[in-house]
Amino acid sequence: MITLNFNNFGGGIVTLNDYQSKDICVLNGKIIVNPTNSAYILANRLELDLPSGFAMSKSAMSTAVLVSNAPIYRDGTVLHCWIENNKLCIEKLTVWDSHGNYEIYINSAFVTRGYRGVLSYTQTKPITINNIDLFGFLYKNYVETDDYISFAAVFLKFPNNILKGQGPFNLQLSGTATNVSAEIPIIVTDFPSRFMTGNKLIVGTFENGNLTFSYPDNTSPMGGSRSFFNFIAVRDKAKLT
Repeated sequence: MITLNFNNFGGGIVTLNDYQSKDICVLNGKIIVNPTNSAYILANRLELDLPSGFAMSKSAMSTAVLVSNAPIYRDGTVLHCWIENNKLCIEKLTVWDSHGNYEIYINSAFVTRGYRGVLSYTQTKPITINNIDLFGFLYKNYVETDDYISFAAVFLKFPNNILKGQGPFNLQLSGTATNVSAEIPIIVTDFPSRFMTGNKLIVGTFENGNLTFSYPDNTSPMGGSRSFFNFIAVRDKAKLT
């Protein structure tokens, strides 16, 4: 775990789970942003100082996810995120600033910019859903190393809040690492609308190899087929795998 004490937007101290090597670094955690802070207003992008000796001084482009505090749906979107001059840099997007504090979720891998070496393929690992009455994969890609996991999934079957209620729901899986703990945004837009800004999001907890989440109350349809998530998270080697 690393601690980021200084930033250019007036935020508090941030802690992130980390895996570091010269070729790939993985970070996961949450950043809270106050859009009324004077330092934030003046910033062109969000910058957080990485610890001295961090393994990578600059990276290719990666991603983060903004989850707003907009009423009910907590709309959000993907942001550009990268490492530059030993700083974690994040694209600044102000479209939801009027709704107050918002969250940025970092569940990302950072690779060296301009890499010229040999690329190797990491084998995917088979995983299965235990509660197939509620969930079913349309597409999945699960990769597991000794240090981190990468998990992307699009669902053919996924709880719809109008039919199944608010939850909580628990996606029960077999074959996933049980020593990962991460908060992950889940895209649950039931149908797109020209009046929407971004997508409907909820935040779930991936822990002990399973995913738990709930829906807000009194909403239009959320969830259902085509709900999806995509995250990379560090494994805790102190815990059983």
